[in-house]
Amino acid sequence: MSRIAGSERIRALIVGCGAIAGGYDEADPASDQVLTHAKAYRRHPGFELAACVEPDSERRAAFMAAWGIPAGFASLAEVDVPYDVASVCVPTPFHAEILEALLPSPARLVFAEKPLTDDLARSAAIVAAYEAAGKPLMVNYFRRWAPGMVRLRDEIAAGQWGAFQKGSAWYTKGLLNNASHFLDLLSFLLGELTPRAALGKVEDGRDDDPTLDVVVATTNGAAIHLLGADMHAFSVFEADLLFSGGRVSLTDSGFQLTRRPVTDSPRFPGYRVLAPAGPEDSGLGRAMTDALDNIAGHLDRGIPLASDGHSALAAQALCARLLSLWETT
Repeated sequence: MSRIAGSERIRALIVGCGAIAGGYDEADPASDQVLTHAKAYRRHPGFELAACVEPDSERRAAFMAAWGIPAGFASLAEVDVPYDVASVCVPTPFHAEILEALLPSPARLVFAEKPLTDDLARSAAIVAAYEAAGKPLMVNYFRRWAPGMVRLRDEIAAGQWGAFQKGSAWYTKGLLNNASHFLDLLSFLLGELTPRAALGKVEDGRDDDPTLDVVVATTNGAAIHLLGADMHAFSVFEADLLFSGGRVSLTDSGFQLTRRPVTDSPRFPGYRVLAPAGPEDSGLGRAMTDALDNIAGHLDRGIPLASDGHSALAAQALCARLLSLWETT
């Protein structure tokens, strides 16, 4: 972790006290796995939780008690304690107004949940405004901080897996809400993506953010098929990436990675096959604390943010173009 014990800690404000703010970790706050903003701030020695904002008084009180937060407020306008970083954990329809309100705030950096907003033009305006103000904007596409994903990206860039051939992925719960996670991660691993086709729609009731079967391609023309599934049956976030040098699989929402390099067949001489391998921990359970390392490093030493307004905007723009393809089909 980037800060040493005894140094001045970065004060954090959490806006919105729901699941990603702390709820996912409340059942087992002592575990090593960190899935939320509150637990990450509590665990990281370089940060302290200064306050939270939540209009629901009962939820706010419970959240403060669960995470030992000294101050709580019903609205952002009421906050009267100093803070350095603000986490935006409100529902997506409220992202824009909170991000706009935080622009002139004391926050030295804003850490927003994805997607930036539910409107591409407004997202673009917010990214431009933050850039003009010189205020860093980080977006929680958290797989970019998972050590296993970072290592995989470096392996791909070094040519260890050979040329990328084709990929497939399964997701649930909306193109913008969840497929954007895949599109961002695939861009992180493979580079810029372009939309190719929108093939179908899952009837899961998400008409405001449909779950679509889509195809995107890398700059070399290699196709990746993202297939939607019905969230009412179960949640899924899994992928297979095929390279000339092997196959990489993401399972268990990306918490597990399986690397299978090409090897000689033990049964059929002259044939090349995929080597057997078991899954390994991708490190996704520590990605949130690594994200805070990134924040501290950026504020202290100017280390680039692994996920910022521009990369998040690119993922949202890709979603918008795929949605447009579907609407014009």
